[in-house]
Amino acid sequence: DYKDDDDKRPHLEVALLRDDFRQNPTDVVVAAGEPAILECQPPRGHPEPTIYWKKDKVRIDDKEERISIRGGKLMISNTRKSDAGMYTCVGTNMVGERDSDPAELTVFERPTFLRRPINQVVLEEEAVEFRCQVQGDPQPTVRWKKDDADLPRGRYDIKDDYTLRIKKTMSTDEGTYMCIAENRVGKMEASATLTVRAKLGSHHHHHH
Repeated sequence: DYKDDDDKRPHLEVALLRDDFRQNPTDVVVAAGEPAILECQPPRGHPEPTIYWKKDKVRIDDKEERISIRGGKLMISNTRKSDAGMYTCVGTNMVGERDSDPAELTVFERPTFLRRPINQVVLEEEAVEFRCQVQGDPQPTVRWKKDDADLPRGRYDIKDDYTLRIKKTMSTDEGTYMCIAENRVGKMEASATLTVRAKLGSHHHHHH
């Protein structure tokens, strides 16, 4: 006679998995070498869903030492170009699986110099060139300054490859020329000095 055991019966628990994620991952933009974090909270469910991540539809293996998955967070410690792609968080329990909205990870590269300007010494009225070659993603913009100010107008040409050229140098062109490369993830500067020597024979003689 089990009449008294009514309260010992197992409760009927209905397994379920809702559709809507408590938190969908959002798009992330980082510079290569920086960490990236994507966050996700799975839909409510019973039993409580666990999650895993997919990149471009392939399940991510967190054995790779740069990647750690804890709770709803996917962390990439030191991003590379190859980490860029579409990431989806998958919530799963015995009922099934649900995919989050995808989030895009974009990995840009800071500007770096392929060629920096070098110090130059020229005679007055000679031509001089300072070169500056940069790379980065997105392609950096490049501008020149002289002694931390905008370049004096009309004294120089800047070519398509960002080379700065002065056709006939004057003593007032002496100074420090700085090439500044900038994109949305970084800014780099490289500088070089110009020394202008007077031509022999053009000295003014002071009579005492």
